[in-house]
Amino acid sequence: MAFFSVIIPSYNRSGMAADAVNSVLSQTFRDFEIIVVDDGSTDDTEEALRCFSDRITYHKQKNSGVASARNKGISLSSGSYICYLDSDDLWHPEKLAVYKKAIDTTPNIAFLFSDFHKHDIKLPEPYTLSNSDMFPYIYDLSKNQEGKLFTVEGENLLRLLFKGYPLYPSTFAVRRDVHDHFRWDPGILKSEDFNFTLKVSRKYGFAYLSQSLTTVRVHDSNKSADFLTKNNVNLFSMKLYRDLYVKEDIRPLCNFYISQKQFGMGKSYLRHGLLKLGVAHIFQSLLYKENWKRLVKRVFTKPSGEKRAA
Repeated sequence: MAFFSVIIPSYNRSGMAADAVNSVLSQTFRDFEIIVVDDGSTDDTEEALRCFSDRITYHKQKNSGVASARNKGISLSSGSYICYLDSDDLWHPEKLAVYKKAIDTTPNIAFLFSDFHKHDIKLPEPYTLSNSDMFPYIYDLSKNQEGKLFTVEGENLLRLLFKGYPLYPSTFAVRRDVHDHFRWDPGILKSEDFNFTLKVSRKYGFAYLSQSLTTVRVHDSNKSADFLTKNNVNLFSMKLYRDLYVKEDIRPLCNFYISQKQFGMGKSYLRHGLLKLGVAHIFQSLLYKENWKRLVKRVFTKPSGEKRAA
């Protein structure tokens, strides 16, 4: 039985999938298995991966979505920790070694994620965007502390999930028993990662490693054109989580983050020329009294003068 099971779901990304597999095979820590779940590709993915046949488990299924592919990978796996790698992303060679050290240091870790960088492969000089750039909470937590392990629980975990963007599955390492309680929801075709992390957070705390160990490649086929659907799924998940699982004393915090989400969605819709939707979301965001309280506090609180580092 391997320590890590690496699950790579793929759909019509033959060249990139081979790159992803190679990035795992290049790991300095060697106790892992690789499971590629081909979600009904119509390109030459199977042929492109044939050269790895003695080093990976390859399974092809009817096209059912990435959540279904990940669940199938779980059922085929045997590792103590399940790691995910999207077929268009890459791992740095030391990733699994760093994760193993973190887990050995803190054996009760249920859900581990780390920093990442995004690269637009079509730009002459690809931009780099790290986890801490996208998550204000992560920035505040880990600034000037690269390579440190942080525990994120309770209200801080709620703040992380509600205030930022969905975490990237290619950075996840999930303890095997967590999947006895939670699987990926195949009924959600957009933002399934956000839904999954919300569900897991109901029962388990998270651990964050402030080190960039994953490259998320941005390209035409993974740029989210359907931002309307994705935003609405995220908002629905946040409201459902609040209504079903959040204790009464922190519901106001949930409401504040939901109102902020709706306000941001409203601005996005306006930028895309969707006037009716934009105005509706901004109006709905102002219906939450928690938002008004914090806005008033922000207006009448003297700035501390502390500036975020560039």
